[in-house]
Amino acid sequence: MKKTVLLFCLSLLFCNPVKAEEPIRIAAIFSQSGEASAVNIEHLTTARMAVKEINANGGVLNRPIQLIEIDNLSTALGSRQAALEAIQQNVVAAMGGSWSSHALAMAPVFQEAGIPMISPIATNPGVTAVGNYIFRTCFIDSFQGEMLAKFAHEYLKVRKVAILTNVDQIYSIDLSRQFAKSFKALGNTIVAELDYVDNMQDFQGLVQDLSTHDFQAVMLAGYSRESAQIIKTARIMGIGNVFFGGDGWSHLMQNYAKGYLNNTYYLTHWHKELKDPKTSAFMKKIATEFHYSRINAGMALSYDMVYLLADAMERAQSTEPSKIRDALEKTSGFIGVTGEISFDKNRNPIKPAVIVQFQDEQTIVVQQITP
Repeated sequence: MKKTVLLFCLSLLFCNPVKAEEPIRIAAIFSQSGEASAVNIEHLTTARMAVKEINANGGVLNRPIQLIEIDNLSTALGSRQAALEAIQQNVVAAMGGSWSSHALAMAPVFQEAGIPMISPIATNPGVTAVGNYIFRTCFIDSFQGEMLAKFAHEYLKVRKVAILTNVDQIYSIDLSRQFAKSFKALGNTIVAELDYVDNMQDFQGLVQDLSTHDFQAVMLAGYSRESAQIIKTARIMGIGNVFFGGDGWSHLMQNYAKGYLNNTYYLTHWHKELKDPKTSAFMKKIATEFHYSRINAGMALSYDMVYLLADAMERAQSTEPSKIRDALEKTSGFIGVTGEISFDKNRNPIKPAVIVQFQDEQTIVVQQITP
């Protein structure tokens, strides 16, 4: 009889093994192909690193995180389709949309589905305005525009600025508008507002037009490739004035305009030279994991994005999307790599910004600005 009972118990054990905890499925929607992929892949790689760390330390609520990686093909349409695919794969939250145009396409899909979404570096104010399930780890363009205007007025001491805008990019249009409003409010003059479009290969006409205006500096509201090529063209054509821009610029500009970037500045979210324990620890981790020689703000923001989401789930003691959303909204005093993060009423972080300068093929910190 005892033998029969023992065999019965063993059969239950093997027929019904103890299941490992189900992973927490989180979408990671980034550009793995197309124009945005060079920077986006760095963001995705850093998110993977953060997830690996979290899982190695027991996961979230004793469950591992599983990234559901979807390529948005560097387009707004691809971003919307990726969001729809993520919902079909039963994710409880979504990360990504590094370009504002991509995040703006994703946000309505996740808002309607009631799934929290957090973007690392989409700065257009309209992203979080979509609804109460949409968050970000970066500051917004209105803040960028105001801080760049203050920098130009107080640090560069310029009073006449020309603006160059990529009219195919929402980010560029909004940053230019916000800067112009703030710069003029300080009593200064915008002497020219010139436009260009995506995928331009020859900027000589644009620079020739720029040269006909009386300006002290140029605010170039573009992304890395185009901005670097415009600056290189301007330098070759004899324009040595200061150029400055927003967080669309990055270290990748060195790939397109090496030797031509002196006397240029940009505003960003973080810099590896900042002297604080979180930055030092992050630098060691990412250098060990990936051996990147150039570590940028988007990578730090992506790292914080993962940990913010994990922190929210731990505080909520749940992976239910609505409870994750509620916990994210209540985030206050979270200490991340990019600074102390609290969310305002529009789910935008209140955090510092950094002005850096290209100098001898390196970037150095010029100012740190606290809101």
